[in-house]
Amino acid sequence: MRLFGTVTSPYVRRVRIVAQELGLAHELINTADDDGQAAMRALNPLWKIPTAQLGDQTVFDSEVINEHLMRTHGPGPLASFDPADLEARNVITVVDGALDALINTFYLGKDGVTGEQASYVAKHHGRARASMEWLDARVDGAWLSSAKAFGVVEIAVCTALEWMRFRDAYPVGDHAKLVGLMEHHAGRESLVATRPPAG
Repeated sequence: MRLFGTVTSPYVRRVRIVAQELGLAHELINTADDDGQAAMRALNPLWKIPTAQLGDQTVFDSEVINEHLMRTHGPGPLASFDPADLEARNVITVVDGALDALINTFYLGKDGVTGEQASYVAKHHGRARASMEWLDARVDGAWLSSAKAFGVVEIAVCTALEWMRFRDAYPVGDHAKLVGLMEHHAGRESLVATRPPAG
């Protein structure tokens, strides 16, 4: 697998975690530099990471990439994922909604656009908080999936929360149950190995 992305992207990290859990080798092509960015854009009309080349197939979305890897290679040590599990799908959708909202406001903030200046930014902050409150209310110990085993749901939650902390994009500490979930899994080898470097 050739994986186009950056070490800081939470979506790219999800694929790297699944690949490590399944023992699958992959080459990470860094899209933070011009050559990597150009190579990714030549493959993906959305100009979006992660982009994965899997043999003669190119896949444009982290969730689709991970489902394909688990369907093709089995779940390995991860909890099996049933694409028809609407509860799990809802959790991932809400996690991604919060994450996308905060990624948008993070990059707008780098350009000097704040919630005081743009109602769009304020709305995204509100959406993120509502999503985080919804998720926090559903945490059961260290889990947000009915399987109560480490799988794509927990990977999505942990990578999102760690990105929020890494970028100081959201006060994760406001949600004690989510923090407890994140800290419970923080030492897992695949999470440690894929964590962005500090600084």
